Amino acid sequence: MTFQERPSRPRGIIEDYRLLELHLYPGNQCNRECDFCTVFGAPKGWYTEYTPVHLDAALNSVMQHDQGTVKFYGGEPTLNHGNVIWAIAYLRDHGFQGAVVVYSNGIQADHLIEILESDPLGKTTASLNYSIATGDGAPQMPLSSLRKLEIYEAEHVGVITIGHADIVDSGRGIDPFIGEDTRSQSAHRCPHCYPVLKTDGRFHACPFAVENADPHFQLGTVKDVPATITQNFQTFLGWLDSVHEPYAVEHDLPACTVCWKHLQDLPVPQFRETPTALTKAEGKS
Repeated sequence: MTFQERPSRPRGIIEDYRLLELHLYPGNQCNRECDFCTVFGAPKGWYTEYTPVHLDAALNSVMQHDQGTVKFYGGEPTLNHGNVIWAIAYLRDHGFQGAVVVYSNGIQADHLIEILESDPLGKTTASLNYSIATGDGAPQMPLSSLRKLEIYEAEHVGVITIGHADIVDSGRGIDPFIGEDTRSQSAHRCPHCYPVLKTDGRFHACPFAVENADPHFQLGTVKDVPATITQNFQTFLGWLDSVHEPYAVEHDLPACTVCWKHLQDLPVPQFRETPTALTKAEGKS
């Protein structure tokens, strides 16, 4: 396959209360309903457009220079590619010089390429879902879409990559997964991903558990100053190391399984202003 695996970057990097990376999440609406989806993606999933309020909060929270990265993910960004193109233009118009990554299943290849081509700085790349790109554990994307993306990558080397093959026990998780037994599952240690800004205005600590409304993940809202968000994220990382990982080791559980099935056994991190748990409706709108 033409696509190379997307390399990982350093975790937990914060400078002047700004994050090295930030995920943007507009909902879990998707044109697929994969049994392993961490965000419960489905055609009937929810979606709320990016707005200036949401993007201004992102601009205040992520590093502005060329090392900063904003990641568009969720259900399927190409379903609302016009809003994604607008959002990228807004970030550029307001001084963001860093990288943009779009996580996609690649099925709507033309829309994905339009997004990549729209960036005036030419620094937007795509990361394809491993299972859907390869057919390992999920129906493969249409070959016509795959060929378009392979041709584009051959002409623009490094612009389209493929995600990791790891299986994550979150969302619909690994129980119904039909992939190869040799594909690795997460270890005791959480990967310490960067947080998420949802279009409902809430900062969430984990992109894999973003549909989980428990207070353990709630870092604050767009109404909070960036220092509150980054300090709460640092608190969350410390909680992962001092509370979450020891529990995973003691009970011999993968890290994501702890959050997915045993979170009630763990105390809530001591955030500066510990947000209350969201209701089911608030967590998905």
